[in-house]
Amino acid sequence: MLPPEERRLQTLERILSAPEAFPPTAWLCAPAEAARWAPETPAAVLLTAVAGQAVLAPHGLVRTMFMDEVQLLMERLLRQVPGATAELRVSILSRYKDHHEFPALTGQPETLAFYLADAVRAGGLTPPDALAHFRRHFSHFTLEAAKHIMAKAFLGGR
Repeated sequence: MLPPEERRLQTLERILSAPEAFPPTAWLCAPAEAARWAPETPAAVLLTAVAGQAVLAPHGLVRTMFMDEVQLLMERLLRQVPGATAELRVSILSRYKDHHEFPALTGQPETLAFYLADAVRAGGLTPPDALAHFRRHFSHFTLEAAKHIMAKAFLGGR
């Protein structure tokens, strides 16, 4: 059983930062309109004690998806962008809910570099780790080219 502080109304940011802390069969509850989600959006994880038990979602929230699906999405995201920011986590979840797709975050060097730079700025990744991760996906670039793309991402921001 989760401690009491883990059963209260939370934010998407908090839930998505550690989705593995919740049972896979629990429901993520969030506002119905995913396009308006942000890290500070109220959310909750709805636990059911018995299979088939009818439990209402908290006021203003709807059952969005099972936590096992959320856990898989966040796992996949962190494989592509270690230390992903809360904004990126929420954006990916929203896009998945509304469009039933998970974008290829490693398809374009500049895009991946921007996400990695954001992760470094947010404290979820170190600059050397960001460069190493970038090079794993774009190993055909020289070290100098990879450093140039990452530096451009750090300086340009989003």
